Amino acid sequence: MDNSMENEFFHCRIEDGILYFDYKENVVIHLKDAVKIVADRLLWQQGKPFPILCNTKGIRNMDKAARWYLAREGSHLATSVALISANPLSRLLANIYLFSTSPSVRTKVVANELEGIEFLSSVGQCNPK
Repeated sequence: MDNSMENEFFHCRIEDGILYFDYKENVVIHLKDAVKIVADRLLWQQGKPFPILCNTKGIRNMDKAARWYLAREGSHLATSVALISANPLSRLLANIYLFSTSPSVRTKVVANELEGIEFLSSVGQCNPK
């Protein structure tokens, strides 16, 4: 498995046992796009589970079907997920999303990368610096 990959929606890399997943700027995600995002990531992971640090900053819009799909299927091969949401409004919306969709793995909205790494480390199964 290569240490990084990307498609038209995201780029990701594995570092210190964490899968860093960053959405590209101004992406709009519909259900068909969510299916592709998950399929590409799962193919790249080759069956190996990782804690995921997901930076949602680049998402401009996501429809309801895509949100539900990512909350359920997007957690496959994830041991836990930290969603970086850098401003108060996006954190509020992300927390509403978590409450309404109930992701299938332990998930937390965090303000920055360091807080996300701390959360993923507390859950276990990663090797941060």
